Formats: sequence, structure tokens, C-alpha cells
Amino acid sequence: MKPKTFLAKDLKEALSQVKKELGPEAVILSTQSRNGKESRAGWGGRPGVEVTAALDLSAFPDNGGNGKGEAEFRGDWLPPSLAPASQVQEDLTEVKDLLRQWIRQNGPPSWLSQHKELAIFYRFLTRTGLDERFLKRWLDNVRSMLEQSGDQPLTLKEVAIRYLMHAFEVVDPWNAREGRPRYWTFIGPTGVGKTTTIAKLAARFGLVEKQKVGLISLDNQRLGAHNQLAAYGRITGQPLMVVHQRRELTAALKKMGDLDLVLIDTAGRSPFAPDLQGELTRLLGGLPNLEHHLVLSATTKECNLINAIKRFSVLPIASYVITKLDETDDFSGIFNQLCHRRVPVSYLTAGQQVPEDIELASRRRVTELLLRRRS
Repeated sequence: MKPKTFLAKDLKEALSQVKKELGPEAVILSTQSRNGKESRAGWGGRPGVEVTAALDLSAFPDNGGNGKGEAEFRGDWLPPSLAPASQVQEDLTEVKDLLRQWIRQNGPPSWLSQHKELAIFYRFLTRTGLDERFLKRWLDNVRSMLEQSGDQPLTLKEVAIRYLMHAFEVVDPWNAREGRPRYWTFIGPTGVGKTTTIAKLAARFGLVEKQKVGLISLDNQRLGAHNQLAAYGRITGQPLMVVHQRRELTAALKKMGDLDLVLIDTAGRSPFAPDLQGELTRLLGGLPNLEHHLVLSATTKECNLINAIKRFSVLPIASYVITKLDETDDFSGIFNQLCHRRVPVSYLTAGQQVPEDIELASRRRVTELLLRRRS
């Protein structure tokens, strides 16, 4: 399609015009500011932005030369259980609009045209919500791995997936350290599922692994939180202690010193609460042998994830526990933060079944969660 020029007062308005007239597949060819001295028909010489765009996806062929479009190609890369059942219309936010335009304007590199399957997969990744800096590193590393494969060339699938799978860390917290007992605290925003996660772990380690498990409740905020944990304790035969202050917590930890694992439930707090960090430090800061696990919901917007991680990291974070995976197919925000923060992910949860709906995180599983996006 012949390139078309759009004039607007700012970049946001210009991109909106491009999307409206050419659709979301439009490619930005150039952008430049205009100082108002140039005379353009229909613009009147006012200062603004000029954007040239076209609907031309030759750099990203839809069939890769083998009759496969992006949807079929994506299904080939996913396990059957995670392949998308149907395509739904993409509901782009303003930020993702700008992100996609930035990626198109600055890429793809010319060498990518030699690898059509990889070009299609790259286009898919740009739609998952992955951070553009990560995408650039991904392309650079894929190219390096292709060039270094030597006499035993890797397949495109192996190269592309290998880098995704090693862009973050995973940990098995039970085997990460020696010595007993282990004291695990679970901290995080309200409503992310800390108490249910503790119940799943208590059942897993107590009933399946046959470990001696104890429960401590520090949740003084939520009505009935102690009762919920007590009910789990009665079912599994595990002792529960309710504490309200640091000295009570210290005494409870000492009393449970003959157990294998002690799981500590804390009150969910808004990351925006001004006293959050001070309260966490007063209750938990500096206590020996505590391992703090930050529980995050996969449904949380990335901007709120960033703030939660920053605020709760006043304590040293041993791992992330990701919950509510059954409530979203957009894992990009979590994946971006796993790559940026380099704190390992330990457990993944989906659903309310105890103890079934929890699993130890693996590189393969986390990568599958990113690639399962349906839109």
C-alpha cells in the first residue's frame, strides 16, 4: 500500500489517526516534528507532528513461505494444552499502541528477513506485552546463538525458546537451604491469595511430604482470617498460633522450633499505605531465619506490580509466588518483572482446590504461561 502522511498536533493524535484509517497493522515509516513554518494543505502551518505510515507487512509474512499463518504457527510452538482455542479481538490500551509502534519503527532488523518463521514469532511476541528492551535483547541473543551453533545448528524453535526460558530464575525453596525448621512468611497486597496459598502448602508438605508443619497467623486486618487458617489446621492436624506483636511472634517461632516447616500468614496491605514499610520492618525486619515470599496476582496490572514489588521489598524477598493464573491469559507483566528483578519464582497457583491447585515453578511452565496468550 502506498505510504500516507498524517499531520496532527502531537504524536498521540497522529497515531490515533493512523490506527483509525489503516488499522492496527499499520507500519510507521517515519515521524518528524514540524515547526509551523512549512505550509501543508489542511493543516494551516501550525506546529505539530508528521507521521508517515503504510499497511505493508512484507517484513512479517503471514505464511512464512509454508502456508502457515501466525495463528497456526503459534499453535505449533505451544503444547497442545496451551494452544489457543480461538482468537478474540485485541483490546489495545494507549500504552500498548505506542509500544507496538515503537517496535515497528525501530525494527525488525534486516537479518530477520532471512528467518521467516522467527519473524512471525517475533511479531507474536510484540503482541504479548513484553517489554521492548527485553525484545531487543531477545533478538540480539537469538542471532548470536544462531551464529554460534556451528556444525550442530539449532532449530529456530530451540534458539528462540531457550533464551526465553533462561531470562528469569526459578527456585525450589524447600531444597534451596539445609537445616530445620524452615520459617516461611508470606507477604503481599490484599486479595492475592496468601492464606489459600499457605493452606495448599500446608497440605502438600504435611499430608503428601509427611513433614511436621506449623501455622502462625499475623493477619490482624481481615475479619475471619484466623478462623480460615484454623479450619485448615484442624483438617490437617497442624498447630496454629495467633500472634499480634513482634515479641509474640518470636515466642511462637521458638515454640515451634521442633517442626520441619512453619508457615506464617500476614495481613494483606495496600502497597500505597504510607505505613506499610514501617509496619513490615517493625514486625518482621531482622528476625533470624525468616524467608519472605512475596505473593503476587497474575491479574494485577504491571504498573501496580512494579509498585507492590518496590514497596514490599523493604524486606529481603526470597521468592515470588504467583497466584490466580486461571483468571487471566496475560502473563506479560509478571514475566517482565521476573526478568528485570532477578528474584526467583517458586510457586504457581491456579484455582481454589487444596492442595491440588499449586505447583513448583519451572522454566518451561513459566515460558508456556507467557506464550499461551490468546489475543
